[in-house]
Amino acid sequence: MSQLASAAKAFLDHCRYAKSLSHHTVRAYRIDLQDFLQYLGADVDAPAISSSTVESYVQHLRRRKLGAATAKRRLGCLKVFFRWLEDAGTIATDPLDKLKLTIKLPRRLPRAITRRDLKELVKSAARSETPQARGDTDLAIMLMATTGIRVAELVSIRLGDIDGSEGRVRIHGKGNRERTVFVTNRDLLGRLKAHCATRMPDEDGKAALFINRRGLPLSTGAFRARLRKACDHSKVSKRVTPHMLRHTAATLLLEEGVDIRVVQRLLGHQSISTTEIYTHVSDQSLRKALTRADLAGHLV
Repeated sequence: MSQLASAAKAFLDHCRYAKSLSHHTVRAYRIDLQDFLQYLGADVDAPAISSSTVESYVQHLRRRKLGAATAKRRLGCLKVFFRWLEDAGTIATDPLDKLKLTIKLPRRLPRAITRRDLKELVKSAARSETPQARGDTDLAIMLMATTGIRVAELVSIRLGDIDGSEGRVRIHGKGNRERTVFVTNRDLLGRLKAHCATRMPDEDGKAALFINRRGLPLSTGAFRARLRKACDHSKVSKRVTPHMLRHTAATLLLEEGVDIRVVQRLLGHQSISTTEIYTHVSDQSLRKALTRADLAGHLV
Protein backbone atom coordinates (compact mmCIF):
# COMPACT_ATOMS: atom_id res chain seq x y z
CA MET A 1 0.00 0.00 0.00
CA SER A 2 1.36 3.41 -0.98
CA GLN A 3 2.02 6.14 1.56
CA LEU A 4 -0.93 8.16 0.22
CA ALA A 5 -3.26 5.14 0.29
CA SER A 6 -2.26 4.51 3.92
CA ALA A 7 -2.97 8.16 4.71
CA ALA A 8 -6.38 7.89 3.04
CA LYS A 9 -7.22 4.82 5.15
CA ALA A 10 -6.14 6.64 8.34
CA PHE A 11 -8.29 9.62 7.34
CA LEU A 12 -11.35 7.41 6.83
CA ASP A 13 -10.77 5.79 10.23
CA HIS A 14 -10.52 9.27 11.75
CA CYS A 15 -13.85 10.24 10.14
CA ARG A 16 -15.51 7.02 11.29
CA TYR A 17 -14.25 6.75 14.84
CA ALA A 18 -12.94 10.15 15.98
CA LYS A 19 -15.53 12.34 14.27
CA SER A 20 -18.34 9.75 14.28
CA LEU A 21 -19.45 10.73 10.78
CA SER A 22 -22.32 8.78 9.29
CA HIS A 23 -21.79 5.60 7.30
CA HIS A 24 -23.01 7.39 4.19
CA THR A 25 -20.51 10.25 4.56
CA VAL A 26 -17.57 7.89 5.17
CA ARG A 27 -18.62 5.79 2.19
CA ALA A 28 -18.76 8.88 -0.04
CA TYR A 29 -15.30 9.97 1.16
CA ARG A 30 -13.93 6.49 0.43
CA ILE A 31 -15.31 6.50 -3.13
CA ASP A 32 -13.94 10.01 -3.77
CA LEU A 33 -10.46 9.19 -2.45
CA GLN A 34 -10.33 5.94 -4.41
CA ASP A 35 -11.09 7.88 -7.58
CA PHE A 36 -8.29 10.37 -6.82
CA LEU A 37 -5.79 7.58 -6.07
CA GLN A 38 -6.75 5.81 -9.27
CA TYR A 39 -6.15 9.02 -11.21
CA LEU A 40 -2.66 9.39 -9.70
CA GLY A 41 -1.83 5.84 -10.75
CA ALA A 42 1.70 5.23 -9.53
CA ASP A 43 2.72 5.33 -5.89
CA VAL A 44 2.72 8.99 -4.89
CA ASP A 45 3.61 10.43 -1.51
CA ALA A 46 1.27 13.06 -0.09
CA PRO A 47 4.01 15.78 0.11
CA ALA A 48 4.57 15.41 -3.64
CA ILE A 49 1.03 16.50 -4.50
CA SER A 50 0.91 20.13 -5.59
CA SER A 51 -1.75 22.61 -6.55
CA SER A 52 -1.17 21.78 -10.22
CA THR A 53 -1.84 18.10 -9.44
CA VAL A 54 -5.24 18.97 -8.03
CA GLU A 55 -6.00 21.34 -10.91
CA SER A 56 -5.17 18.57 -13.39
CA TYR A 57 -7.45 16.18 -11.51
CA VAL A 58 -10.37 18.63 -11.64
CA GLN A 59 -9.83 19.02 -15.41
CA HIS A 60 -9.84 15.23 -15.59
CA LEU A 61 -13.21 15.17 -13.84
CA ARG A 62 -14.60 17.68 -16.31
CA ARG A 63 -13.34 15.70 -19.31
CA ARG A 64 -15.12 12.63 -17.95
CA LYS A 65 -18.31 14.70 -17.96
CA LEU A 66 -19.22 13.70 -14.44
CA GLY A 67 -22.22 15.37 -12.92
CA ALA A 68 -21.43 18.74 -11.38
CA ALA A 69 -22.62 17.53 -7.97
CA THR A 70 -20.25 14.52 -8.09
CA ALA A 71 -17.27 16.64 -9.19
CA LYS A 72 -18.01 19.23 -6.50
CA ARG A 73 -18.25 16.52 -3.85
CA ARG A 74 -14.91 15.02 -4.90
CA LEU A 75 -13.21 18.39 -4.72
CA GLY A 76 -14.78 18.99 -1.31
CA CYS A 77 -13.49 15.64 -0.09
CA LEU A 78 -9.95 16.54 -1.16
CA LYS A 79 -10.19 19.85 0.71
CA VAL A 80 -11.09 18.06 3.93
CA PHE A 81 -8.49 15.33 3.36
CA PHE A 82 -5.55 17.63 2.71
CA ARG A 83 -6.52 19.94 5.56
CA TRP A 84 -6.42 16.88 7.82
CA LEU A 85 -3.01 15.86 6.43
CA GLU A 86 -1.68 19.35 7.17
CA ASP A 87 -3.06 19.33 10.71
CA ALA A 88 -1.52 15.89 11.26
CA GLY A 89 1.88 17.13 10.07
CA THR A 90 1.97 14.69 7.14
CA ILE A 91 2.35 17.58 4.70
CA ALA A 92 3.85 21.01 5.28
CA THR A 93 1.37 22.92 3.11
CA ASP A 94 -2.15 22.17 1.97
CA PRO A 95 -2.06 22.24 -1.89
CA LEU A 96 -5.66 23.47 -1.93
CA ASP A 97 -5.10 26.25 0.58
CA LYS A 98 -4.73 29.04 -1.97
CA LEU A 99 -6.21 27.22 -4.92
CA LYS A 100 -9.28 29.03 -6.23
CA LEU A 101 -11.28 26.27 -7.86
CA THR A 102 -15.07 26.34 -7.98
CA ILE A 103 -17.52 23.96 -9.54
CA LYS A 104 -20.90 25.56 -10.09
CA LEU A 105 -23.98 23.45 -9.69
CA PRO A 106 -26.90 24.01 -12.07
CA ARG A 107 -29.78 25.55 -10.20
CA ARG A 108 -32.48 22.93 -10.22
CA LEU A 109 -35.84 23.37 -8.63
CA PRO A 110 -36.71 20.58 -6.20
CA ARG A 111 -39.30 18.15 -7.51
CA ALA A 112 -42.35 17.61 -5.35
CA ILE A 113 -45.58 15.70 -5.84
CA THR A 114 -49.13 16.94 -5.46
CA ARG A 115 -51.37 16.29 -2.49
CA ARG A 116 -53.52 14.04 -4.68
CA ASP A 117 -50.54 11.94 -5.81
CA LEU A 118 -49.26 11.71 -2.24
CA LYS A 119 -52.63 10.41 -1.04
CA GLU A 120 -52.71 7.87 -3.87
CA LEU A 121 -49.16 6.75 -3.10
CA VAL A 122 -49.95 6.18 0.57
CA LYS A 123 -53.03 4.12 -0.34
CA SER A 124 -51.01 2.09 -2.82
CA ALA A 125 -48.31 1.41 -0.23
CA ALA A 126 -50.93 0.12 2.19
CA ARG A 127 -52.41 -2.16 -0.49
CA SER A 128 -49.08 -3.54 -1.69
CA GLU A 129 -47.67 -4.36 1.76
CA THR A 130 -46.28 -7.82 2.43
CA PRO A 131 -46.81 -9.50 5.81
CA GLN A 132 -43.09 -9.09 6.48
CA ALA A 133 -43.31 -5.32 6.06
CA ARG A 134 -45.76 -5.20 8.97
CA GLY A 135 -47.80 -2.54 7.19
CA ASP A 136 -45.26 0.20 7.80
CA THR A 137 -44.34 1.46 4.31
CA ASP A 138 -47.34 3.79 4.14
CA LEU A 139 -46.47 5.02 7.64
CA ALA A 140 -42.87 5.69 6.58
CA ILE A 141 -44.04 7.57 3.48
CA MET A 142 -46.34 9.77 5.57
CA LEU A 143 -43.55 10.48 8.05
CA MET A 144 -41.22 11.62 5.28
CA ALA A 145 -43.85 13.69 3.50
CA THR A 146 -44.99 15.50 6.66
CA THR A 147 -41.68 16.03 8.49
CA GLY A 148 -39.27 16.38 5.57
CA ILE A 149 -36.73 13.91 6.96
CA ARG A 150 -34.13 12.32 4.68
CA VAL A 151 -34.33 8.61 3.85
CA ALA A 152 -31.10 7.94 5.79
CA GLU A 153 -32.67 9.72 8.78
CA LEU A 154 -35.85 7.69 8.42
CA VAL A 155 -34.10 4.32 8.67
CA SER A 156 -31.96 5.60 11.58
CA ILE A 157 -34.95 6.29 13.84
CA ARG A 158 -34.99 4.07 16.94
CA LEU A 159 -37.98 3.16 19.08
CA GLY A 160 -36.48 5.23 21.89
CA ASP A 161 -36.46 8.31 19.63
CA ILE A 162 -40.27 8.44 19.71
CA ASP A 163 -42.08 10.43 22.38
CA GLY A 164 -45.68 9.51 21.67
CA SER A 165 -47.12 11.78 24.37
CA GLU A 166 -46.00 14.94 22.58
CA GLY A 167 -45.45 13.61 19.08
CA ARG A 168 -41.70 14.28 19.25
CA VAL A 169 -39.31 12.33 17.05
CA ARG A 170 -35.56 12.69 17.57
CA ILE A 171 -33.74 12.70 14.24
CA HIS A 172 -30.09 11.78 13.77
CA GLY A 173 -29.08 14.04 10.90
CA LYS A 174 -26.05 14.83 8.80
CA GLY A 175 -22.76 15.43 10.55
CA ASN A 176 -24.00 13.61 13.64
CA ARG A 177 -26.34 16.54 14.36
CA GLU A 178 -29.61 15.85 16.12
CA ARG A 179 -32.88 17.73 15.73
CA THR A 180 -36.50 17.22 16.66
CA VAL A 181 -39.49 16.96 14.36
CA PHE A 182 -43.12 16.71 15.42
CA VAL A 183 -45.98 14.50 14.32
CA THR A 184 -48.99 16.72 14.98
CA ASN A 185 -51.73 14.92 13.06
CA ARG A 186 -53.80 12.84 15.49
CA ASP A 187 -54.37 9.92 13.10
CA LEU A 188 -50.73 9.74 12.01
CA LEU A 189 -49.52 9.95 15.60
CA GLY A 190 -51.94 7.17 16.51
CA ARG A 191 -50.52 5.01 13.72
CA LEU A 192 -46.98 5.73 14.90
CA LYS A 193 -47.77 4.89 18.54
CA ALA A 194 -49.55 1.70 17.53
CA HIS A 195 -46.58 0.66 15.40
CA CYS A 196 -44.22 1.25 18.32
CA ALA A 197 -46.52 -0.67 20.67
CA THR A 198 -46.36 -3.79 18.51
CA ARG A 199 -42.57 -3.75 18.75
CA MET A 200 -41.84 -2.56 22.29
CA PRO A 201 -42.78 -5.75 24.18
CA ASP A 202 -40.02 -7.65 22.36
CA GLU A 203 -37.40 -4.96 21.77
CA ASP A 204 -35.76 -2.12 23.66
CA GLY A 205 -35.52 1.54 22.74
CA LYS A 206 -32.37 1.02 20.67
CA ALA A 207 -34.17 -1.15 18.13
CA ALA A 208 -34.90 0.36 14.71
CA LEU A 209 -38.38 1.77 14.15
CA PHE A 210 -38.57 0.22 10.67
CA ILE A 211 -37.26 -3.28 10.03
CA ASN A 212 -37.03 -5.69 7.10
CA ARG A 213 -38.46 -9.21 6.78
CA ARG A 214 -35.54 -10.66 8.75
CA GLY A 215 -36.12 -8.30 11.65
CA LEU A 216 -33.03 -6.24 10.86
CA PRO A 217 -33.01 -2.44 10.53
CA LEU A 218 -34.50 -1.36 7.21
CA SER A 219 -31.86 -0.09 4.78
CA THR A 220 -32.24 2.94 2.52
CA GLY A 221 -32.13 0.61 -0.50
CA ALA A 222 -34.92 -1.55 0.89
CA PHE A 223 -37.11 1.48 1.53
CA ARG A 224 -36.45 2.75 -2.01
CA ALA A 225 -37.54 -0.64 -3.34
CA ARG A 226 -40.75 -0.53 -1.27
CA LEU A 227 -41.48 3.01 -2.44
CA ARG A 228 -40.85 2.00 -6.05
CA LYS A 229 -43.25 -0.93 -5.68
CA ALA A 230 -45.93 1.31 -4.21
CA CYS A 231 -45.42 3.79 -7.04
CA ASP A 232 -45.63 1.05 -9.70
CA HIS A 233 -48.93 -0.19 -8.27
CA SER A 234 -50.44 3.29 -8.03
CA LYS A 235 -52.00 5.74 -10.46
CA VAL A 236 -49.15 8.19 -9.93
CA SER A 237 -47.63 8.87 -13.35
CA LYS A 238 -44.16 10.00 -12.22
CA ARG A 239 -41.52 7.93 -10.46
CA VAL A 240 -41.38 9.10 -6.85
CA THR A 241 -38.07 9.06 -4.95
CA PRO A 242 -37.54 9.44 -1.19
CA HIS A 243 -36.05 12.90 -1.68
CA MET A 244 -39.18 13.99 -3.53
CA LEU A 245 -41.12 13.25 -0.34
CA ARG A 246 -38.77 15.57 1.54
CA HIS A 247 -39.24 18.22 -1.15
CA THR A 248 -43.00 17.75 -0.93
CA ALA A 249 -43.04 18.41 2.80
CA ALA A 250 -41.08 21.65 2.42
CA THR A 251 -43.13 22.85 -0.54
CA LEU A 252 -46.52 22.17 1.05
CA LEU A 253 -45.50 23.85 4.32
CA LEU A 254 -44.41 27.01 2.51
CA GLU A 255 -47.60 26.99 0.47
CA GLU A 256 -49.54 26.87 3.75
CA GLY A 257 -47.72 30.00 4.90
CA VAL A 258 -45.25 28.43 7.35
CA ASP A 259 -42.26 30.73 7.95
CA ILE A 260 -39.20 29.71 5.95
CA ARG A 261 -37.00 29.65 9.06
CA VAL A 262 -39.34 27.10 10.61
CA VAL A 263 -39.00 24.99 7.46
CA GLN A 264 -35.21 25.44 7.62
CA ARG A 265 -35.14 24.07 11.15
CA LEU A 266 -37.46 21.21 10.26
CA LEU A 267 -35.29 20.11 7.32
CA GLY A 268 -32.05 20.51 9.27
CA HIS A 269 -30.51 22.99 6.83
CA GLN A 270 -27.57 24.91 8.29
CA SER A 271 -27.99 27.76 5.81
CA ILE A 272 -31.25 29.56 5.02
CA SER A 273 -30.06 29.84 1.39
CA THR A 274 -30.46 26.07 1.04
CA THR A 275 -34.09 26.32 2.09
CA GLU A 276 -34.81 29.36 -0.07
CA ILE A 277 -34.83 27.25 -3.23
CA TYR A 278 -38.27 26.02 -2.15
CA THR A 279 -39.66 29.54 -2.34
CA HIS A 280 -39.20 29.37 -6.11
CA VAL A 281 -41.46 26.33 -6.17
CA SER A 282 -44.04 28.18 -4.11
CA ASP A 283 -43.77 31.14 -6.49
CA GLN A 284 -44.49 28.79 -9.39
CA SER A 285 -47.55 27.47 -7.58
CA LEU A 286 -48.69 31.06 -6.98
CA ARG A 287 -48.24 31.88 -10.66
CA LYS A 288 -50.25 28.83 -11.73
CA ALA A 289 -53.04 29.72 -9.30
CA LEU A 290 -53.20 33.29 -10.60
CA THR A 291 -53.19 32.05 -14.20
CA ARG A 292 -56.10 29.72 -13.47
CA ALA A 293 -58.03 32.48 -11.73
CA ASP A 294 -57.31 34.99 -14.51
CA LEU A 295 -58.78 37.91 -12.56
CA ALA A 296 -57.92 40.45 -15.24
CA GLY A 297 -59.75 38.33 -17.79
CA HIS A 298 -63.00 38.91 -15.94
CA LEU A 299 -62.53 42.68 -16.08
CA VAL A 300 -62.21 43.09 -19.85
